[in-house]
Amino acid sequence: MPPAEVVVYDFDGTLVEGDIGAAFIHHLLQGWRRALVLPFAPLGFALMRFEATRRAGVSIFLFFGALGRRIDALEAMAERFAETRSMRPRERELAWLRADVKAGHRVVVATGAFEPLARVALRRLGVYPGVTLVASRLRPRWGGAGVARHCTGEAKLRALAEEGFPPPYVRAVSDAAIDLPLLRAADEAVLVNASARCRLIVRQALGTRLVDADLPVLPLP
Repeated sequence: MPPAEVVVYDFDGTLVEGDIGAAFIHHLLQGWRRALVLPFAPLGFALMRFEATRRAGVSIFLFFGALGRRIDALEAMAERFAETRSMRPRERELAWLRADVKAGHRVVVATGAFEPLARVALRRLGVYPGVTLVASRLRPRWGGAGVARHCTGEAKLRALAEEGFPPPYVRAVSDAAIDLPLLRAADEAVLVNASARCRLIVRQALGTRLVDADLPVLPLP
């Protein structure tokens, strides 16, 4: 029997609206932690603009949000946050994902969000544990926390390979140009809910290999 085909979905902006990972870090940065991070915020935002330094930029905000908190406490906070946060599911993309699972594909959700955060969110959407989750991980760092594995851009491909899902993929679905390495590694690259600038970047990189699901609507597999 041939191995099942691997289909990879992004999470934030693809299966749900918004960015749950950024919202959680903002949630951590309350009170004195927010005051401490303010002088470093311009550097953090500047570093986050470029893929090569994005992990360092995220780590600046994460460090101050996690300061004085153990990793297990952060995991518990992430789970509670994901349980209570209002989510706006993208029903079309979730229908595709469920159809891929039903068709027998190995469906992976690969996200830059913190692993416990994404796991609870996917469970609330009713698709976990039916899919495999590959997500960012944290590690203790100088009394706070840093990013042990940042699952975005090229690093998302490395994280997928670490979990036993090396490219190529039969299909990859994302809303963002940062996932261009993932989209490039798929036989079918599907762009959803994207801005005009994102469409231009990805179209220039992939040409006719790109399926823009919003122009026209992509049929279910």
